[in-house]
Amino acid sequence: MPGEETHQETWRRLADGELSWEALRARARALEGIRAFFRERGFLEVDPPIAQAYPNIDPNIFPVRISDAAGKAARFYLHTSPEPAMKKLLAAGSGDIFFLGKVFRDREGSPLHSPEFTMLEWYRVGGDADAVLRDVEELVRTLARTDAGEAVVHGNGREIPVDRPWPRWELDDAFRELLGVGMAGEKGLREALDRRGMRPGADESWEDLFFRACLDVVEPALAERGACFLTGYPAALGAMARRRPGRPGVSERFEGFVAGVELVNGYEELTDPAEQEERLLALAERHRRSTGETLPVDPGFLAALRRGLPPCAGAALGVDRLVMLLLGKDDIADGMYR
Repeated sequence: MPGEETHQETWRRLADGELSWEALRARARALEGIRAFFRERGFLEVDPPIAQAYPNIDPNIFPVRISDAAGKAARFYLHTSPEPAMKKLLAAGSGDIFFLGKVFRDREGSPLHSPEFTMLEWYRVGGDADAVLRDVEELVRTLARTDAGEAVVHGNGREIPVDRPWPRWELDDAFRELLGVGMAGEKGLREALDRRGMRPGADESWEDLFFRACLDVVEPALAERGACFLTGYPAALGAMARRRPGRPGVSERFEGFVAGVELVNGYEELTDPAEQEERLLALAERHRRSTGETLPVDPGFLAALRRGLPPCAGAALGVDRLVMLLLGKDDIADGMYR
């Protein structure tokens, strides 16, 4: 796997002082603290298989294949998220659950990305987005106090307090404040980006323009806002998120940022099996058009939804990024095995 480091290289870095023992201790405290946090709240830890017969389908995320002995047909995919497996458990009556472990994504590599990384994912049965937002705030606050003795993390060269609820910023409001247009209109968004000198190409779709605006305009603005939630993402970009009542173009999805670093992504779950199948098939088709590869939809996942996924909300949090912020570093490699 590109960028993978052997255990010998990791220990060499330790011996040479490139990876500090204190960083590893901070990581261990975080992992222990996460498990204690959720167990104290009655969550059950689950450990679904990493190798799955069906991949997560997302046009912007690429699964890692495991080939057969001849190196030809893909038999399994390393999971990019435990979400489908966990929702099968939820449909079977598991109650509140969490996962803490490794996930894998191809074509990843930067100071904030790695082909292999540690993810925390959890689901609250009967919970809504507000309940999960509070989980995020309380978890980060608890881990910061354990690590540093006070509710602060470090990012963007400064100390960021996390001792109170994080401000929430509706994404459409952020677009209007920063770009002068809402997030939904392709023509207005194209003109707004052009006015900023970003020169969008004629072949760029609304989705391309939306992501450029998020990455190049909205997220940099978040660097000065400390800890903050963006809420109300477009429903078209939340394949498994419930639409907001009365606003079908918006989903009950959020992302949490600290010092401009995306830390967590979550939403109230879509429980309608027919709508979910339609959305996944549409995603698979988008993936096929953009990559030429056809990814199959997991029939077991769809069958579980038909049996009945209870109303719930969940989130996925990047543990390596959280450790990085606790340590005041700017590269996830400073606190992980790679």
